[in-house]
Amino acid sequence: MVVEVCVKKLSQIGTAACLLAFSVISFSPQAFYIPPTAESQAGSKLVHIQIKAKQGDADAQFLLGLMYLSGRFVSQNTQYGLDWVTQAAAQNHVKAQQTVADLAFEGKLFPRDLTLAEKWYLVMAKQGDKWANFRLGFIYSAGGDGVVRNCGKAMGQFNIAGDPVSLGNVAWILATCPEAEYRDGSRAVSMSLKLLEQNQNDPTVLDNLAAGYAEVGDFTSAIDAQKKAIEALKQNPELAHSDEFMLRLKQYQNNQAYREIIPLM
Repeated sequence: MVVEVCVKKLSQIGTAACLLAFSVISFSPQAFYIPPTAESQAGSKLVHIQIKAKQGDADAQFLLGLMYLSGRFVSQNTQYGLDWVTQAAAQNHVKAQQTVADLAFEGKLFPRDLTLAEKWYLVMAKQGDKWANFRLGFIYSAGGDGVVRNCGKAMGQFNIAGDPVSLGNVAWILATCPEAEYRDGSRAVSMSLKLLEQNQNDPTVLDNLAAGYAEVGDFTSAIDAQKKAIEALKQNPELAHSDEFMLRLKQYQNNQAYREIIPLM
């Protein structure tokens, strides 16, 4: 509108007056808009998440819990973070359930709590989560923190997990469990030989095989398999400590079977 008036009456009011009028309209309050800073946006999002979490939104509770656990956008508070994640887990938030279980199992942010880990892994296992079965296998094979060690329950969980590593753990327990009622050297040998079909040079499977042979009293085969395991380990030193393999070899050479409680990861 101002432009039209200036064009029509330029000769009457003068060029300077028109430019002044145009500039007043052009520089409206919007021309001075200041975009929000990253800090203000983060603060706004945090408030929104907090409100949603208090209203019972599981996703918001999980996210807020992670923020407090990590100290991202808020001051780190492990207990506060764990409380929020646990609230989400109680609402069947799968990622929250695994987070609580894993943190309790690993004992990095707070002291290891196998009872708490077992609780949430069992919930996950009922939903068909194989990772939960895998971790439960270790919990039952080691025991502690109010959880009774039980080789039978450990093998049951590893069998449900069903992957090669889990089945290798079953073979190991069959060969080395301190309780005789759970040992079966023949099954340990059979399982290990089948697993070796996938990789003839797997040091851990060869180690399991040697332990199985020792359990059935075939120390010649145990020594041979353990020597192969030691040679294979040289190609994969990150899989295990060679001194442990050497210790077992000496036991087999002395006609002694090996006994071990599987340690927690």
